[in-house]
Amino acid sequence: MRFRISKWLAGAYMVFFILFMLAPIFFVALNSFNRAKFSIFPPQGFSFQWYVKLVSLPDFFYAMRNSAIIAFSAAVLSTTLGTAAALAIVRGPWRRRELIQAALMAPLLVPKIVFGIAVFIAAIRVLLYPSFTSIIVAHTVLILPYIMTVVTANLLQVQRAQEEAAMDLGANAWQTFRLATVPQIARGLATAAIFGFILSFDEFDISIFLARAENMTLPLRMFLYMQEMEDPTLAAIATVLIAFSIVAVVLLHKLSKGVNVSDILGRRNTP
Repeated sequence: MRFRISKWLAGAYMVFFILFMLAPIFFVALNSFNRAKFSIFPPQGFSFQWYVKLVSLPDFFYAMRNSAIIAFSAAVLSTTLGTAAALAIVRGPWRRRELIQAALMAPLLVPKIVFGIAVFIAAIRVLLYPSFTSIIVAHTVLILPYIMTVVTANLLQVQRAQEEAAMDLGANAWQTFRLATVPQIARGLATAAIFGFILSFDEFDISIFLARAENMTLPLRMFLYMQEMEDPTLAAIATVLIAFSIVAVVLLHKLSKGVNVSDILGRRNTP
């Protein structure tokens, strides 16, 4: 009897917790269809006027384009570098691979504000401010630890027998990696790239130091619009981004099945 009561209470708590977490998303989506001229609740009617206004604001489309370019570039670079770092950690002859891995995870320990100021000063010194390059480099460094973690977890599950068979058949190191290793970690690479794209697209704390009118990102443009206007246009674009995030999360869930990230600290492949 006590077990049933505890199970019921745990289920009720989980339902309440999920509803509590999803409530802001629901109210934002509901406010995007508000007929009122300001963000008020309950809505005064149903209307698509804020989505129509969103289409008529070119600044948001330019900012979205910039964010997409930056996020795609950062995702490609961080996936490439993260894969190389993961290979060095998993396959390299390092005695202190945990120390090397911890060093590569260092950007996660630095507050984003401090990191943003440091990149801002460095970008001015090397004449890259303001530019897309400075933001792309900053985002790449920021999301690199996440990419490396995902790829490392996938490399730990690779069947070495296939790589050894490729080498026995005369394949060199690059051919072995491309033909035997990549097919086994392709799902993890796609997961890491999508995850990195989302992190970069949503980054605000660092972009605020590096972005100007010519390389304005969408999160920063939304922040500036919130200071200028109080209508539900932001709710409309937020709803569009929420829909995009839901699709990305579903895709990540399907791609990441079978990946056990905890393996990164627990074991290492043996020949």
